[in-house]
Amino acid sequence: MDSVFRVKLKDSDIYRMYRLGRWSSDAQVVIPILVSFRDVEMKQLIMANIRDLKQAEDRFKGVGISQDLPPKEREEIKRMLADAKSDHEANNPGDSVNYKFLVVGQGQRKKVIKVKRN
Repeated sequence: MDSVFRVKLKDSDIYRMYRLGRWSSDAQVVIPILVSFRDVEMKQLIMANIRDLKQAEDRFKGVGISQDLPPKEREEIKRMLADAKSDHEANNPGDSVNYKFLVVGQGQRKKVIKVKRN
């Protein structure tokens, strides 16, 4: 965390950390690790600076970070994206392939934005 995100992380900052699969001696097998932080602010700080991972040293090139959301929140995001795509398609038939729809924000402040594809 210090070399990529410039965040000083102590053992006490991590609530829980464990692998989501069985250990394998095969170096090709990727086993995700679930990390729970004690403070939401620490998670938000890391997720806000996730773009720094792309410019990190070569030893971090295979590392990816994503959020683990509760099932109810995942369903809400899927619904929001489907609604935005259908609204866009109703107003601009056949044009939705030119846009990527993303959910941004947290909690009650979530909204869908559309980004033009290259």
